[in-house]
Amino acid sequence: MKIYLLLLLVLTSCTPSSELDGPFLVIDVIDGDTLKIDSLEKIRLSGINTPEKKECHYQESKEKLNELVSNKSIYLEKDYTNKGRYGRLLRYVHTKDQDINKFLVLNGYAKVYDKYAYDTKKYKELKELEHIARLQKLGVWTCKETIIN
Repeated sequence: MKIYLLLLLVLTSCTPSSELDGPFLVIDVIDGDTLKIDSLEKIRLSGINTPEKKECHYQESKEKLNELVSNKSIYLEKDYTNKGRYGRLLRYVHTKDQDINKFLVLNGYAKVYDKYAYDTKKYKELKELEHIARLQKLGVWTCKETIIN
C-alpha cells in the first residue's frame, strides 16, 4: 500500500505554487542531472546524482531528462542551499504535471545524493522512491559499478 501511495504522490499533477519560480524554458540538457534555462542559468537537480560520462546508464539518464524537459516550460523549487560548488542553482524541477527529480529516482535514472542528505529538504521522500527502484532493479540499479555519492 505504501508503494502505491508513493507512486500516486509522484505521478499526480504538480500545480505551480508560490514556492515555485517560473516558468522557464529549458534550452539545453547537459547531462542526467544538469540543464540550462532561458535565463542562461545552469540548474543542478537537487538531491540526486546521475552517472557521469563513460559510467553505466549515463546515456539513458541524459536522454530521459532531455525527453522530459527539453524545449519545455519548467518551474523551479529552491532547496536549502541556493548554489552548489560549481555555481549552478540547486533546484527541484517541475513540469506542470511532474516532479522531475522524483521521477528520475523512482525510475532508476538517478540515485539519491547521500553526501548532501543534511542539506536536501526532500531527502527522505527521495530515499523512499530510491528504495522502490532498487528493489525493482531499475536503471542504475542494474549496473555493476556504483555512482559515488
